[in-house]
Formats: sequence, C-alpha cells, structure tokens
Amino acid sequence: MGLLNNLEQRLDKIVNGSFSKAFKSEVEPVELAAGLQQELDLRVTSAETGQVVPNIFTIELGVTDHSRLATYFGNLSNELATVVNTYANDQRYTLRGWPSVSFALDEELETGVFRIRSKVGSANAPAPAVNPDLTAQVPAVVMQPAAAPKLVATNGTEYLLTNSVTTLGRGETADIKIEDSGISRTHCSIVLGSTVLLRDNGSTNGTVVDGVKVTETELNEGSIIKLGATTLTYKSR
Repeated sequence: MGLLNNLEQRLDKIVNGSFSKAFKSEVEPVELAAGLQQELDLRVTSAETGQVVPNIFTIELGVTDHSRLATYFGNLSNELATVVNTYANDQRYTLRGWPSVSFALDEELETGVFRIRSKVGSANAPAPAVNPDLTAQVPAVVMQPAAAPKLVATNGTEYLLTNSVTTLGRGETADIKIEDSGISRTHCSIVLGSTVLLRDNGSTNGTVVDGVKVTETELNEGSIIKLGATTLTYKSR
C-alpha cells in the first residue's frame, strides 16, 4: 500500500477549502491531494479548448513537514500527479500536459501549513491536439505516467515498485512475496525518494547488493540483489 492508500475515501473526510490548520499537526499526503484538487477548481479558466487548469504545481512546506516528507518526494510527486490527472478527467478539465508536482521549502510556514503555487505550461509532455468539433465535450488530457521502477527476477518475473516503501519477504504481510526458504518473512525494504535505498530488516541470512552484504545501500540502474537463493535486478524504468 502507498502513501495515498484509499485516497478517495479519505478525501471525503477533509474540509474543502482548507489549505492550513489552526493546530500544529503535521501535513499528511492526503491533505496535499485535497489541496491540489481545490487548486484546480480555483484556477480553472475558459479557453477555446474548454476549461483549462494548471498542470505545473509547487507545494511549499515548512521546515518540519519538508524534512519529514523529503524521503518520499520522488514517489509522492508521481502519486500526486496521478491524483491531479484523475480529478481533471473526472471534472472534464483540460490539462496542457501530464501534471508536474514538485516541493519547496518555506522556512516561514509553520508545521501543518502548506501553500500551493500553480501555472499552466508544458510539463513532461505536450497535450494532444483537441478536435474543435468535440470542444463541447471538454475531454481532459489523459497521458501515461513515466514507467515505475521495478525488480526483475532471473526467470523474467517483474515486480513494480509503486509504493514509497516496498517490503520484500516470504511472509503474508510482504508487499512482494517471494517463496524462498532462505528469505525472512520481512527480509528487506526498498525506499523510493530522491535516491532509491535498500534496507535490510534484520534478516537471518542477510541481503547482498552487487556482491556486498549490506544493511542499507543506494540502488543504481542494474544493481544485483541477492536474497537467499533469489536474484533480482533493479531497473529504474
């Protein structure tokens, strides 16, 4: 499960229009998603192609929230971009390209308070041309996000890494369950962020990356991971 697990159900509990809170609880990812949805509603403008909304967003966080979420910025940006695209599609808004969501530090913001700045522009890809005859339908631009990183087993099996933290093991609670007696129930975890880290979770037989037994290490394109008798290759896309 990712940071935005059961997002739609949880968003129903958030008060619309609230970009900040009077109390100092920490910012949660689901609140960022709600804020992005409201930003679309507030910034919609009429154009020949329909109701155009921003597709480039910068989320400003205070020191505490920025530090706490920094590890997850990479994967969180992808998930929030998907939230924006889905909401725009549901509301029949027009995007100029696949959404881009980035984070910035504002030291003047208190814990639990965030600010969203947005603009219309080309993000990762331009929007496809809109048929003028279909303008009344105002279809949103729906594009495929960049491919997720993955692990590839020697038999060709691929395991997509779509969560901020993915646990590997032979136990029922592992996100990626591998049937190998040499692997612990929750053997290791892969953490997505500005860099991709592998952390051994105190496994019985240890975790080897590129021939070295590790407790924590950065994964690079093509890194070879050995868990028990299982060999996996890390691919960034």
